Amino acid sequence: MAAAADVHSTVTQARRERHLILNLNYSHLSTLPPELVQGEALVFLERLFVKRNVLVSMPFNIAEMLPNLVELYLHSNNLVALPDEIGNLLRLKSLDVSCNSLQVLTPAVGRLQVLQTLHLANNDISELPPEIGQLKKLLTLDVMLNRLTALPRELCGCEALQCLMVDRNRLLSLPRELVLLQRLSELSAARNQLTYLPADLGWTDSLQYVYVDKNAGLRSIPVNLWMKVVGCNGCGLKRLTEEDDKIECRNSFQYGKHTPVFFPPEIRTVRDATDPCHVSSLLELSLRVAHNNQRQGVVVSEEDLPPDLYGLVTLPSGHCSQCCHPFFTQTYAKFYPVRELDAENNLHAGSELFFLASCCSRTCLLSYSLPVRFI
Repeated sequence: MAAAADVHSTVTQARRERHLILNLNYSHLSTLPPELVQGEALVFLERLFVKRNVLVSMPFNIAEMLPNLVELYLHSNNLVALPDEIGNLLRLKSLDVSCNSLQVLTPAVGRLQVLQTLHLANNDISELPPEIGQLKKLLTLDVMLNRLTALPRELCGCEALQCLMVDRNRLLSLPRELVLLQRLSELSAARNQLTYLPADLGWTDSLQYVYVDKNAGLRSIPVNLWMKVVGCNGCGLKRLTEEDDKIECRNSFQYGKHTPVFFPPEIRTVRDATDPCHVSSLLELSLRVAHNNQRQGVVVSEEDLPPDLYGLVTLPSGHCSQCCHPFFTQTYAKFYPVRELDAENNLHAGSELFFLASCCSRTCLLSYSLPVRFI
């Protein structure tokens, strides 16, 4: 009773004195107090803290009662979902729903057009809605410790995104559309199930910090990241079973005798300097023509190509490490073992991890080398 009386007194005082900030942390609340969501709207309230309570749901009229909310902190409760009405908090810039029991994220979050930080860590979310790509002003997205197996391609619509944290999920890959995030400076994807990274990851100057530690099956890192800060401890260690190898062999390249290096499914042919064939496939040449035509204003219709190939015309698999020309379904690979490049520190002595240069032709492959000052 004392706690309830304290909450009543706190809310009543905030209403009377038109407080901008209301702190209801550690108040044993299972629902927001009636004083907060009934009667006259608290139009002046901008920051609401309700951390470490036992909330199981949020009121459907939250936007009606708190229309000018800028920051909402719901960390460490028992929420399993957010109401669609959360999308009506049109002034909301920061939303923290970490450490709850969320199983889904309502698509209504896409309506939060001024949202800058979204913290969803330590929940049970298995997928993010495509509408998350509508958050044009989002700077930080934290979805660590969830159950994600993939990220939506629409995430590239978050054009202001600077920090993306997806550690400790079940991600099998990262969408190549991430390379379109021109302001992304930090990407953290440690402790997932990644086996390859987008070839153009690190292509932009903005991306300076990439952490992919403890992805045991990850055997290659794009050479674009060679000049960046990269965390990759615990990568290149996984020994595949025969069953794993059957599943992955279609998109792998055998380096040496026993080391398969995995590539995105778009890459159908991988060659190295020892391969006598140096002719590009008809499909590769056709995609180059279609891509160049589109860049020159000749529209390629989605009806003219299968969906996977149309996607490559608009966004190639990668760009040549030597000449920067795009490649689509075929690449020439050059491998630089990390254990040799970092021999002094001996951090990767037991790993089969490589920096990977991807080129558009055998000529480019033979002429490519790492920048001298980094060797």
